[in-house]
Formats: sequence, C-alpha cells, structure tokens
Amino acid sequence: MKSKIKKEFNRLELADHLEKIARQLRSGTFDAEGRQWSVPETFEAGIKLKEKKGRIETKLKWRWSTLADYEPSAREEVTRWQESFKIIKKRLAKEFKALQSVVQNGNLPHEEALSAFIKDSERMADFAEPEWQEAMLEYLDHLANLKRAVERQQLDDVEHELRDLRTRWVACHREFK
Repeated sequence: MKSKIKKEFNRLELADHLEKIARQLRSGTFDAEGRQWSVPETFEAGIKLKEKKGRIETKLKWRWSTLADYEPSAREEVTRWQESFKIIKKRLAKEFKALQSVVQNGNLPHEEALSAFIKDSERMADFAEPEWQEAMLEYLDHLANLKRAVERQQLDDVEHELRDLRTRWVACHREFK
C-alpha cells in the first residue's frame, strides 16, 4: 500500500490538504487507499524543517500499526509475512556483515557463506512488493556480479559489489521503509 502526492500546490491548496489530514488525525480515523484506518492515541512521527542555500525543505512522516483494523484471517497472514520477512532480513544482515569481514581481511568469501547469502537474498526477493521490483532487480544483478567475481577470484570486484549491494540496501530502506 503506497500513495504519493507530488505536484505543485499553491499555498492555500497545500494548507487545505494539511488541514484535511489534521482533521482526520483529530477524529481518530484516517482515509488511505480507499479505506478508513484507526488512528492510535500515540504513534511515531517525525517532522524535519530546514533552510539551506536559499530554500526551505520540510518532511513530515509518521507510522502506526494497522493490524487491529484487519479481519482476523488477514491479520494472521500479515503477521506471518512480517515475521518471516524480519527473520530473513536479520539473517541477511548477519550474513552480509560476515561476508564484508572476510573480504576486508583480504580473503574471498567461502562458498557456503556466499551460497547462504544468495539463497536468503533470493528469498527476500520473493517477499518483494510490486513497488520494490525494480530496486530488487538491481539488487539481484549486483548479487549475480558478486557471485561471478568470487568465482573468478577477483577480490577487488568482490569488494566493489559488496559496496554496491550495501548502497542498494540503504537506498531501498530509505525509499520503501
């Protein structure tokens, strides 16, 4: 579920839009994706405001769990997905850190460690939401390059691909989290 509005507003249009959001937050129900969601009393939010080099930039971000608004069967499915996703994500992070450590010590990754990382990366791709597909394909391309570099015993290329994978990870987390 994702919705973005990016257009040029005049200041009154933007103020009206923000007031509409404020009314929804105050009422305790929020409209998104054609559905009403319950707004909890407290939730995580961030407001960033800065003036830099002659312009003002503001970012507003918040999040809360919507699981309570799901039907029980759908809630179970989402919970299972979240738990499986988190397990793979944590394992991938550990495996990646181990690969980096080996390479930073001037060695090529062991076949077993690389295979586990590739398998879990491919499993992560199975979890990819439609809006992640392009980023995931780029990630998988770097993964294939990493595998080839290890097979050819090209340590410099292995280091390069690990950096590229890390860059892709960071970008994905910024964009899709």
